[in-house]
Amino acid sequence: MCIRDRLNAQIMHIKSKNLKTAEALEDCNRYAEFLESITPKEYREDELGKKAARRVERQRARRAARSKWWHEKCSQERAEMKAKIEAELASTAAGRRPRKKKAEASQEELVDPPTPGTPEEDKGNSSSGEDIPMYFKEPQQLLDIFANLGESNLFLIQTCQQTEEALEELKQKFDVETAKTKKETADLDRQIAELESAIGVEEEKKSALEARDRPAGGDRRDKNKKDKRKGGKEEDLDDEADRSERQALHMEVLNKKVTEVYELTIGENESNIDAIPMLAQIEKRLEELLDLIGQMDPEFVSKEETKRDKERRDTRRLQQIEEKEKEQMLKMAERQKRAAQPVVKKTGKPLMVRHMQEKRHKKDDDLQVDDEEEDIKEFFM
Repeated sequence: MCIRDRLNAQIMHIKSKNLKTAEALEDCNRYAEFLESITPKEYREDELGKKAARRVERQRARRAARSKWWHEKCSQERAEMKAKIEAELASTAAGRRPRKKKAEASQEELVDPPTPGTPEEDKGNSSSGEDIPMYFKEPQQLLDIFANLGESNLFLIQTCQQTEEALEELKQKFDVETAKTKKETADLDRQIAELESAIGVEEEKKSALEARDRPAGGDRRDKNKKDKRKGGKEEDLDDEADRSERQALHMEVLNKKVTEVYELTIGENESNIDAIPMLAQIEKRLEELLDLIGQMDPEFVSKEETKRDKERRDTRRLQQIEEKEKEQMLKMAERQKRAAQPVVKKTGKPLMVRHMQEKRHKKDDDLQVDDEEEDIKEFFM
C-alpha cells in the first residue's frame, strides 16, 4: 500500500506539473503571438527572403551531393563491369577476338545516366523547419515601442483637443453672428413697419387735404378768391420756394454730416440707407461702445478721457488760431483796399449831433426780467 500511495502521489505531482507546464506554454504562445503581431512588416519580409535564399542554397547543395554520389556509383559500377569483362576475356582462348557488340556496349556504358531525384525534391519540400528569428531580443525594444506609441497617442489627443476648442470657438462665433443678424433683421423689420405706418398716415393726411381743398359746390367762390389773392400768392410762392430751398440745403448738409459720422463709426454705406436708419445704427453702435467702456478699467478710461479732451482742446485752439489769422488777413486786405482808394474831402457845413435825452434807469428786478425776456426772444427768433 505504501508503494501504491507513493506512486499515486508521484503521478498526481507529475500531472499537476504537466498542467502548469501546459498553462505556461499557452501563456508563452500567446505572448509570442502578441510579439509576432507587433513585429515590423519590413523585418518579417527581410527574414522571409533570407529563409527562401537558404532554402534554394540547401536544394542546390543537396542536388550537387546527390549528383556526386551518383557519378561515383556509376564509375564504381563501370569499374566492376570492366574487371568482369577482362576476366571473361582472359578465360577464353587467346586467339579468339572479342565480339564487336560487347565493345560497343562497353563504350556506351561510359556515359552516366541522369541523376534520379528524391521524393522531397520532387515535391519541392526542402524547408529546414526553423521559424523566423524573433525581432525582439531585449525587453527595452518593447518598452521603446510602447513609449513611441504613448507619444503618438498624446500628440493625437492634443490635436483632437485643439480641434475641439477651435470647433467650439467657431460654434460660439456662429451663434453670436446668428443672434446679431436676427436682431438686425428684427430692427430693420421694425423700421420698415414704422415707415409704412408713417407713409399711411401721410397718405391719409394728403387725401384729407385734397378733400378739404376741393369741396363740392364751392368752386366759384374758390375761383373768386383765387382771382383776388392772385397777386398776394405770387409773393407767398416766392417765400415758400426760398424756404423750401433753404430747407433742402439744410437737409443736404445734415445728411452729409450723418453719413460722415456713420462712415467713421460703422463703415462705408454700401446699402445706401437713409439718414434715419443710419442714426439708428449709430445709436446702436454707441450703446455697444458704452457697454464695452463699462467693462474696462475705470482708471484707464479716465486717463483716455483726459487725453482725448486735451486733444480736442488743442484742435479747437488751433482752429481758433487759424480763424483769427484768416480774419486778420481779411481785415488787412480791407485796410489795404481802403488805403488804396482816393481820399474824399468833405465840403460844406458839418452835421450837428442831435442831443439825446437822458433815460431813466429802472430797478434791477425789472432789468433782470427784461434781460430774461430778451434771451427768450433771441432763443426763439
